[in-house]
Amino acid sequence: MPRAHRVHTVIHTEPKERTASILREICNRNFIVITVINFLVMAAYYMVFILSTSYAREKFALSLSNAGLTASLMVIGCLVGRFLSGNLITFLGCKILLFLGLLIDVLSIFSSFLIDSVFALYIQRLFSGIGMGVVATVTGTAIACIIPQKYHGFGISLFSTSTALALALGPFFGIFLLKYMPYLSIIKINGICILACIVLFFFLQQIPKVVKHHRPLLELNSYIDPRVVRFSLVALLMCLSYGCIQAFMTTYAGERNLVNASSLFFLCYAFSAILTRPISGSLYDSRGENSIFTGIFLLTILALCLLAFAANSFVLLLAGVLFGIGFGNFQSLGQVVSLTLVTKSRYPQATTTFFVFFDLGVGLGPYLLGFTVKYIGYTGMFLLLSVTTVCAALLYYCIYGKKLNPE
Repeated sequence: MPRAHRVHTVIHTEPKERTASILREICNRNFIVITVINFLVMAAYYMVFILSTSYAREKFALSLSNAGLTASLMVIGCLVGRFLSGNLITFLGCKILLFLGLLIDVLSIFSSFLIDSVFALYIQRLFSGIGMGVVATVTGTAIACIIPQKYHGFGISLFSTSTALALALGPFFGIFLLKYMPYLSIIKINGICILACIVLFFFLQQIPKVVKHHRPLLELNSYIDPRVVRFSLVALLMCLSYGCIQAFMTTYAGERNLVNASSLFFLCYAFSAILTRPISGSLYDSRGENSIFTGIFLLTILALCLLAFAANSFVLLLAGVLFGIGFGNFQSLGQVVSLTLVTKSRYPQATTTFFVFFDLGVGLGPYLLGFTVKYIGYTGMFLLLSVTTVCAALLYYCIYGKKLNPE
């Protein structure tokens, strides 16, 4: 890759000054505003997501499966929002679609005060997911257009720390605040977060436009890019493990008497990802994809093996740290790779394709592997997930990695 060679010529000369110069070039007003909007929207989303099932059961006396459907609808809505955004960005532009996504989000949040039936709750959850999916896709695409292409690895990794922080703090504050205030008061806080995003929106300057290539609305290529699909299958396989960890951590920890440590697992995951993403992004820019992804795959496999045999808090939290360094960096750098496969005019479709498969893997993991627990236990399930990660690594090499010539 020519990108890697260009940075190699300067990366070792005056590294501190070089890093400061890169940060000044990346962290302009648009970058900061979009990063803050992304953080607030995702934190608000996950604050509600973590409480969605318990609220539905308490409010409408639903069964666990019917109450769980509220969370599933948020995920489905997110997928719909991501899918539609890939084409709409080329017609409406990032700024207009970002505003529409925020508007859908704030309306869905405040409609929570009008819900008087299960059906209305389902509709509200669906549109909440759509709003988040639209905003997340637009912010990811806008950031790719704002950051100079030669710094995509470092810049997108820096931006994606806002997502990792939201994944940690959203659920944490949702559970924490529920101890001191009713659910609808938390919804008000969510609404204030999104209203703050709308205010921030008006501080955005002009975002570079995506070149319009008019395609029929019913043509699949208008929404996803076929060139990114094969690499996105790697993301799907990688995300099976993350979905299972999210879904089963509570019951897994309860079975092994690690409940107290489990509450810190995702914080360890998030903060290890936050601390290492700028470093991995910089290494990606300077050394190329293969060297970084080899480490990502190995650390993810090691983390899953530790989870399989964890018998004390130290091992569980160590697994969280390693999973954050491994899988946590795959999320940000996977998007960077997907962008290298297309021209700039197809950034929206590339971003959509990658994250649709990413979210699909998160959703399919618990469904496909959950039934294995009663036969092989959590040890067997996590070992099986380590095998799927090996398959992801082999697929990466076969369809993408072997084509590279890293220096």
